[in-house]
Amino acid sequence: MWIPRKEKTSKLLRAITNLNKQILLVRGARQVGKTSFILDALKELKDKPQIHVNFNYPSSFKIDGIEYFGRDFFGRSPQGETFIQNLDLQLKNSQPPAIVFIDEADRYPLAIESIQTLAEFTDRFKIIMTGSNLENIVVKNAATGRKQGFDLYPFTFKEFLSAAGHDKEIEYLKNIDPSHHLSNTYMHDKLTLLVTTYIKLGGMPRILDAFFDPSSQAQGIDQLIIDLTQTIEENVKTVLGEKQQLYEYQDVLRRLALSSLDTLKYTHLQVQHAGRGEAKKLVHKTVGARVSHKIRLFNDEKDNSKFILFDSGIVNYLLLGSRLLHNEPDDRKKAILYETYVGNELISVLPGRDDLMYWKSSNKAELEFTFNHKLTVGIDVKATDRRSQSLDSFAVMNKQNVFLVKISNSEPKYIPDYEAKTAYHSNNKKTRLLTIPHYMTFCILDLLEKI
Repeated sequence: MWIPRKEKTSKLLRAITNLNKQILLVRGARQVGKTSFILDALKELKDKPQIHVNFNYPSSFKIDGIEYFGRDFFGRSPQGETFIQNLDLQLKNSQPPAIVFIDEADRYPLAIESIQTLAEFTDRFKIIMTGSNLENIVVKNAATGRKQGFDLYPFTFKEFLSAAGHDKEIEYLKNIDPSHHLSNTYMHDKLTLLVTTYIKLGGMPRILDAFFDPSSQAQGIDQLIIDLTQTIEENVKTVLGEKQQLYEYQDVLRRLALSSLDTLKYTHLQVQHAGRGEAKKLVHKTVGARVSHKIRLFNDEKDNSKFILFDSGIVNYLLLGSRLLHNEPDDRKKAILYETYVGNELISVLPGRDDLMYWKSSNKAELEFTFNHKLTVGIDVKATDRRSQSLDSFAVMNKQNVFLVKISNSEPKYIPDYEAKTAYHSNNKKTRLLTIPHYMTFCILDLLEKI
């Protein structure tokens, strides 16, 4: 079963069309579906000449009717003369610009810098590169002007709803205005069940494929999630090079998941014979491999970041085992799952993942997330609709105007004259408070524009 990603495909096609003497880096974690997504999108550009290259293989091969050239197509010269000659040979009777798709580009670092340089000096090619470790490859002269980034994350909850045929629910969410919202308990309960299912499954394509069409997968979800997680963890450890053996038998991703609620202490990831430096390098490699996201501390210059993994289904397996839909987390693990879900939903709608931060005060008040959108938005993630002292502290302790958002299990509501107050400060502060259910996280930017 192929699950289309219409909005994301349109964005990719616009990015390809607008390329001007640059390469397009399609970034995403291993197994997130980058290759299939790009190939499906390129069908919309079938009138353009196309070349497909895969640097994971030494020479040409064909799969599913598509011919790929291997590393020998690029050649051994760091300057890429052979690459240009071979492109000209294949495209001599074609009208430029041609689309050149290079898969597994990180497997041949020699080529990455020269291809970026070549793209800068020619308008004959539109070059797309992808690979799970592209950001962990050191390129000496990779000027930022030579490349654009395109991020592919796991399927979002909105895409899950679309794939499941819940178009009426999507339309319902699109039209909600919390300022004038009339409660619809039926839709609220239905969407709450759906988002609970999604959080347990996550958004990895093979997992959702097996969920929506079990007959298409020889393996069940239980085995798929085991295999996926093992592949991803092995990929992360591999980039450590000679230090890989230090973490060979360690469940690195599980440790990261368990540590995701607060500022990461690298000592929690250290193993025998590995110091803090190796632990820090490992974490940064997971960020480069898009397996985790670094959430910086708001208004802090030190490295007091926390890290969330890129998919709630992966986290569900790491915390509770492979029976994803049957797992029943305790309160702490439920908090990790909800924070992982909300964080990834927010990253998917923000301009970039570095836009998402978190906040905490000296008196231990803490907000899971914050970002800037005209005003500074503070977000607290709750399982229930109880008052949030952390949101109050955030409002009172920030001199600038802020907008408060509580994401919980309650129906949407908006208080335009909310009075924030804390036991530590004598002055209360009037601000705005928006409460939304977990399933509306992806709507947050649209909601902020409405009120």
